[in-house]
Amino acid sequence: MSHPLNPTGPHDNQAEPEDGPSVLTHLKARLAEALDRQSATAEILDVISSSPRDARPVFDAIVHAGQKLFPRSTISIGLREGDNLILGSISGPEPAGVEAWRRRFPAPLHPETIHGHVILEGKALDLPDVAAVQDRFRIGAGNFLASGFRAVTMTPISQGGQTVGALSVLRHSTGSLDKEQFEILNTFAAQANIALDNLHLLNQMRDANETLENVSRQLAKYMPPQLYDSIIEGDRQAAIASRRRKLTVFFSDIVDFSEITDQLEAEELTHLLNTYLSEMSRIAQKHGAYFDKFIGDAMMLYFGEPDSRGAQEDAAACVRMAIEMQRRLDALQKSWQGKGLIDRPFRSRIGINTGYCTVGNFGSEERMDYTAIGREVNLAARLEAECDPGGILLSAETYSLVGEWLSVEERAPVEMKGFKHPIRTFAATAIYAGDTASRSILHKDGTGFSVTVDLERMTSSARLRAVRYLQSVISELNK
Repeated sequence: MSHPLNPTGPHDNQAEPEDGPSVLTHLKARLAEALDRQSATAEILDVISSSPRDARPVFDAIVHAGQKLFPRSTISIGLREGDNLILGSISGPEPAGVEAWRRRFPAPLHPETIHGHVILEGKALDLPDVAAVQDRFRIGAGNFLASGFRAVTMTPISQGGQTVGALSVLRHSTGSLDKEQFEILNTFAAQANIALDNLHLLNQMRDANETLENVSRQLAKYMPPQLYDSIIEGDRQAAIASRRRKLTVFFSDIVDFSEITDQLEAEELTHLLNTYLSEMSRIAQKHGAYFDKFIGDAMMLYFGEPDSRGAQEDAAACVRMAIEMQRRLDALQKSWQGKGLIDRPFRSRIGINTGYCTVGNFGSEERMDYTAIGREVNLAARLEAECDPGGILLSAETYSLVGEWLSVEERAPVEMKGFKHPIRTFAATAIYAGDTASRSILHKDGTGFSVTVDLERMTSSARLRAVRYLQSVISELNK
């Protein structure tokens, strides 16, 4: 920028004769000035386009660009803050002068100050000689003169149609800016307006997003994670609809919960129940269960919707989850008893069934619930009611899918209301003796036979006896 704009008045080279080398020199100077203006404007627009979180980077870019185009002037931005004026940004050729001007802020915003007039009236002001207007601006003019500024050109900065500040070119020599220089100042002010409007919109969007995120976080606690995710991602619509899916359904509740509640204070009961449900929810989420509902101390979960890993793996995940839940509750119960919080067993019953259910949105267009219904859901609930305290009771359908690795004990068929024929049930065993998913259990069911071998529990002599017995069975089968 070897040809900066004259900060004090018209260009000196206007007096040169418009012929020969002088014309070329003049055109080169004007071209250099135009390029300087374009470069300065581009720098400011780059800062604006980066969407800063506050306007200061844009203000800094404006005053530094102005400093390049008006190298002998001080460029400052004053901002309204209530009834005061604060300094938004400043750049000048003399660090001492810049610092002296900075110390004058904050200052009262008064209509008889130069800043006050521009900001309160919303009109630009060009003062070629500040000394000549001391009567008009009796409060503020003296500050400019005391700082060595003899001439001031100031234009308003607005946000949303309201004047919020002023951009100033402060000069040590008297004289006005020419028309082209004044247009440059207005261009910079317009860019400051854009930056403030952008910042306002950005803050509005940020506030709205924070509100939505907060509401979403709260809503997420009232619905299953899978349902919440599918709604947020747009995969599921809030419409009355249903479909058939093969699910593994889980029911559980606390044994004799009403009697436990009678022995505890409300605060103690709330603590125990919330701890229990939180621990069970963590385990359920770990295994990928769909949270259907909590009903007091009871839980309904299922596997197979909205995502299924196949009927066999869904059933296995549900049973492994149930085993981990019973183990965790056993540990919690011992801890609570040790602390004297409870004086009776705190145990749950769990029923699990696999079958085709109707799953979807049920209710009205105004209020609906996403859930699973049908005979198989009812059977899971009945199994839970028939289960031993601290146990897990499976239907034959679920057992057929996990029987290769799960130790069970078949119970007598159960007559259940709503079912024509007795229901075969299987109670999971060895719930509290290691991880059944990793135990060395060999199991096979077939027509007329069932074999289960628990290698971890067998001693060497027990294995030899089992081998002899199985060999005798093979001999019988070969006859």
